[in-house]
Amino acid sequence: MIKRVIIGLIVVSLIGISCVSKDDHDIAVVVRSDATDLEHFAAEELCSYINKLYGKNVQPSTQSDDAKMVFYVTTKAHIPGKAQISLPNLTDQGIFIHPFWQNDEQGLVLTGGSPVAVLWAVYELVERWGVRYLIYQDVFPESPGQLTFPKSDIYLEPNMRIRTWRLVNDLAAGPISWTLKGNKHFLRQVAKMKYNRVLLSLWPAQPFVHYSFKGMEKPAPLFNFGEKYPIDNETVGHEYFKEYFEKNKTEFINPDFIGADTQEELEKRATNLVHGIMAEAKNLGMETGIIIQPFEWPKEFMKVLPGSEPVHQLGSLTAGPGKSQSMNDPLLREMVATIFRAYVETYPEADYVQVGMPEHRGWTGQARHAYEILTKKYGVDELGTFDELCARARSRTSFPDGGKRVETMVKSDLSSLAFFDSLIDEKNLLAKVGGGPDVKLIYSGIAAELFPLLAKMIPEGGEVLSFIDYTASRQLKQRELLQQRPPKGLPVSLYFTLADDNVGVLPQLATGSLSEVMKEIRRSGWSGFCTRYWTIGDLMPTIHFLSMASWDSTTTPKSAYVDLFTKVTGPEAVKPVLHALSIIEEITKGLDDYGLGFGFPIRDMMTKHYKAGGLPDPIKADHQRYRDVLASLRVAREKSIPSGYALLDYLIGRVFFAVRYLDAAQAYGETSLAEKAGKHEEAVKHINDAYTAIREAIQSWADVAKDHGDLGAVALLNEYCYRPIKSKREELLQ
Repeated sequence: MIKRVIIGLIVVSLIGISCVSKDDHDIAVVVRSDATDLEHFAAEELCSYINKLYGKNVQPSTQSDDAKMVFYVTTKAHIPGKAQISLPNLTDQGIFIHPFWQNDEQGLVLTGGSPVAVLWAVYELVERWGVRYLIYQDVFPESPGQLTFPKSDIYLEPNMRIRTWRLVNDLAAGPISWTLKGNKHFLRQVAKMKYNRVLLSLWPAQPFVHYSFKGMEKPAPLFNFGEKYPIDNETVGHEYFKEYFEKNKTEFINPDFIGADTQEELEKRATNLVHGIMAEAKNLGMETGIIIQPFEWPKEFMKVLPGSEPVHQLGSLTAGPGKSQSMNDPLLREMVATIFRAYVETYPEADYVQVGMPEHRGWTGQARHAYEILTKKYGVDELGTFDELCARARSRTSFPDGGKRVETMVKSDLSSLAFFDSLIDEKNLLAKVGGGPDVKLIYSGIAAELFPLLAKMIPEGGEVLSFIDYTASRQLKQRELLQQRPPKGLPVSLYFTLADDNVGVLPQLATGSLSEVMKEIRRSGWSGFCTRYWTIGDLMPTIHFLSMASWDSTTTPKSAYVDLFTKVTGPEAVKPVLHALSIIEEITKGLDDYGLGFGFPIRDMMTKHYKAGGLPDPIKADHQRYRDVLASLRVAREKSIPSGYALLDYLIGRVFFAVRYLDAAQAYGETSLAEKAGKHEEAVKHINDAYTAIREAIQSWADVAKDHGDLGAVALLNEYCYRPIKSKREELLQ
């Protein structure tokens, strides 16, 4: 629970006190000369906001001189004696803001249980001055008023201690397309919202690590699961790809990699990106980690690793252990150890290495033997017998593809866990380069039925990151898994899906479902969450909610929305915005059930509607709902103050995209029906409608694009949606 405690030894006398300086010299922001870099940065940030909000010219100082209004920025161990402060029992994440008055000096102590908590204290104060932090910018109040101190103490402790962003990944419409500059800007903004960890998801075929095995070098790396997205002057939205054309680049890629013409250069730039992201995160007081999949490797290695089999995943780029491959296979053991150690040695600065399982499992033949090994070693009676465990897995039929898939996950995970557990000590996997404490291990995505086992086998300092299901609303259908209590001392967090790639390119909002999930894991003693998303710009309402609710358990989606939009768009726009967001949430819940795979950004995402003859009835209903959303957002735009235009324009652009995208899909399907009926003129009319609609849809997204993830979406939509429709139109017109 959040603690908003009035410590109050001298608070009563401060009620109603405020102060505005007559000149800049009446304000001092004091930080010790020997303070940490984060404390100095916190002081600089505070000065910057004071200057922007109140038109001052304040710089950090090591003493207050004769200033009438003094801000002390410091950890709890160095609070000035004059503050007469009675500190609560702060954890390392605890924040304490204490106003005091002595003689002619009005003072404010911004402190915390660690340097990063001091930085958060500054950002908390600035929020209370009316600033709101968005992903792409800060929004300042139109009329900040006078520079004032809080009227009472502010004491905050998080109820979610792990607040993680997953970065990098591998779909063009997401953070894999963000430059280092873009990542740094993003990190600065989420640091203001007190998120405190990043995990960088690195896929087996990407260029973020290099290794050799049995004389064979890792093959040429690939992005976007091997897919290519051409861009030229006929690309819809081509005017936003100037940086590519200037460098004669005809294919979309993260701009940081343009010109990397050799494997060596590409790998160098890729590793520099990861190093740069982690360095910036650490500068902001965040923990860092990498997510790897040591049970997958480029399929070319099958030549030197007998028994391995192709993995079912986008692009079919990788292989893994064969269905019945022995856990004692020396080549297999060497391969997994080689991959794991390559990552640890490439990124020694990572605090955590997260071991993820293949999305589509295959290593099931050793499951019973693995179960016997693990239960004997760890004594997990609550799992029951192997057959009982499998039966329990089969009963979880709500998971996509049903209980049989869950059983496969359980069996494969048992094999992987027993194998990896034995490998940790044998190969000294967790040892850091140059000595020091071992890297901390996170087991991720393991079938939830194995939770009791994971809790016992995690090495010291390790954690569990659970998945349960693809979306938040689907997780709520399995509350018994959310209600599992972690053993004392074991941090357990949960993937929070802000927007699912299975639903894909359509605007989504899962705040209501995430609120209920958060309540469940908070009650069960879980430690936090890790975000899962693709394009980020339309998720600001959810991001703001999570940042608030992680510190204040009374926060609701509505209260967070009102807090955000009242400050950003002005009070007159709040009602139509809330109406629009509520409809998007209802659409999202429905799509989580009947729309998984609907907008997944793969090659048949549009052509499947041609084959089906148009949209299914539930999606047609959502189509109308998106029109209602668009109407409400346009009303909000008319009522908004100028500071809200950028956010609302983005949301309007994304929803207009959805409306016209669905128009295109329906018209494309009707083209097929008309063709089959031999009605050529009608088919031409429908394909023209589809052509116009898809161009308008993609252009609307391009016009509001905020980052290269947006532009990645524009590029792939051109390839998967516009070009097939364009080709069919040319065929019919000829």
